[in-house]
Amino acid sequence: MSDIEIESQLVNFVEKVRVSEVIWALGAEDNGFVVCDSNQFVDTDVLLLWESEEAAKAQCKEEWKDYSPVEISLDEFLDAWVEDLNEDDALVGINWNDDQVCVEIEPTGLARALSE
Repeated sequence: MSDIEIESQLVNFVEKVRVSEVIWALGAEDNGFVVCDSNQFVDTDVLLLWESEEAAKAQCKEEWKDYSPVEISLDEFLDAWVEDLNEDDALVGINWNDDQVCVEIEPTGLARALSE
């Protein structure tokens, strides 16, 4: 993914989330969330997030077939999730797709973009 594609995807995600004030993750019945290994860094977890329920639901297949979209308010994400993710040295991956590709970003970077 080129720098221009990364920037474009990040801008689109931020714009849509600012309007909806909701971020989507995939959650399980045990209250766990879909996390995958980073494509960029060794031993780094990435919490996957989507800009819409539909985009998240589209990934509820194969190994994630038992998961379902979970709504996270923007305020909750900024107030609680960002700090927890930072403490865990995790990244967030936005809009994971069928090509198993997403933009990986530090939680504080995403929080700054969402707050600007």
